[in-house]
Amino acid sequence: MMKPYYLMALVWSYMLLAGCASMEQASAEREKLESEPLPQALASLGYEMEASVEQVTDWSLYNWQAINQTALIIWVDAFHPYLFTLRQRCPDLLFAQTIGVSNTGSTINANFDSIVVPNPPGGGQDCFIDAIYPLRKIDKAGQ
Repeated sequence: MMKPYYLMALVWSYMLLAGCASMEQASAEREKLESEPLPQALASLGYEMEASVEQVTDWSLYNWQAINQTALIIWVDAFHPYLFTLRQRCPDLLFAQTIGVSNTGSTINANFDSIVVPNPPGGGQDCFIDAIYPLRKIDKAGQ
């Protein structure tokens, strides 16, 4: 008969190994995404860029995902993602847990506003927006 502590140790070991494997997989996926050209990276996420727009109005920060040091996707609601490209590299973006967006009222303007990456204590990095592209969902199976 197995001792309860032996069984618990076995379960914890399995969970630790599974967690490490999933972290390695996520890291590999992140590295692949960062090294791909932007259109390919978007396609691998199931999106395609539409024509650029000058601004996004009536928005809220529903969700976001860094693509690389110069691009991120912001969902302004559950169904409307936008690609934001940045004027220069924003190294802290890849490691950020949260972001902010400088904006004018309820409008985000390309070439004026910025993505703010907090950098405690009390600092942050302003990453100025170069262009904004609405994204369209594509059928990944049809590629």
